[in-house]
Amino acid sequence: MSFEPMNTLEEKLIEAMNEPSARPDFYRELRNSQIYTIQGGADPIQEKSELAAGQSVQLLSVEMDGKRYIPIFSSLPRMQAFIQEPVQYLEIHALHFFQLTKGADLLLNPGSPFGKEFSAGEIESILNGSIFNAQESYVIEKNTQTMIGQPAEPPAELLAELSKVFEERLKNVICAYNAQVFNPRTDQAPRTLIAVSYIGKGDDIIAEAGKVAESVQVPFPPVEFIELNGSSGLEGYFEDSCKPFYLKESF
Repeated sequence: MSFEPMNTLEEKLIEAMNEPSARPDFYRELRNSQIYTIQGGADPIQEKSELAAGQSVQLLSVEMDGKRYIPIFSSLPRMQAFIQEPVQYLEIHALHFFQLTKGADLLLNPGSPFGKEFSAGEIESILNGSIFNAQESYVIEKNTQTMIGQPAEPPAELLAELSKVFEERLKNVICAYNAQVFNPRTDQAPRTLIAVSYIGKGDDIIAEAGKVAESVQVPFPPVEFIELNGSSGLEGYFEDSCKPFYLKESF
């Protein structure tokens, strides 16, 4: 299915789905964009509806994988491709819409090759700006002799179990990498390192992933985790030199 971008938001969406480093720009553009959503329970007329102060509207919802979402669209053609019948729709500023629908999960461009699921928590982080915050999680000492590199034999069982957990439970994980670290001053052997990139809140990611690491055997214990959130100092290494063992299909 072809996807010709109709506006800057759709250009940023394509870039964000192909390159994790472009995702902050997508969120910034989204915060400043108009989006489209379908009204339910209205007369079937293909026209735009204006939302007056204090007015309540009924919005169409869709189900995907057993979960309900409010569909939103990055342009009018995306909406028209999804629902090919007369509808009443709203064109509304994204932040205003996110405020109105707080607590709901949203689905951008359902049926399109370029779309995105937004959890209620992710929407909150977009509204308050915390999605752009870098959190302090891992500090590399100056002049350290610690070396980092790719393992000759990746811990296959660990990576498979982590991928399953990221896909099924920790859905805000964008991607994860495996490496080995070694400090000749303190280590007898390399240690296994898992680097995780995520959106929204990551308080439970390391704890949940740590439980998985404790349940499997790895060739080079212990297993250590770091968050790739802009402050670890290792973002460039992983993005430029490593292939992720886990990559979310649609972020």
